Amino acid sequence: MAHLPIDDAEMLFNDNKQQNWPGLLNVLNQRRGKAEGISDTLIVMMMPIVQRFEQSHKAYPNSAEGLQEVLNDELAKVPA
Repeated sequence: MAHLPIDDAEMLFNDNKQQNWPGLLNVLNQRRGKAEGISDTLIVMMMPIVQRFEQSHKAYPNSAEGLQEVLNDELAKVPA
């Protein structure tokens, strides 16, 4: 099962200056292919989740912990 660690959630939350789902999608795209940080596999798994949140107008979390929680709830549903 995929899991987003809190340090990665904090980095994503802090890098997303827009504090919304489209902004998070941009941050994920920028992080893709980088040697350090979040694995590309995890980024690829999170992108459709973030797109779905955006389309459903889900409220963007107001903390890194909240972001970690909503993403991990969805990642837990992704088949391994």
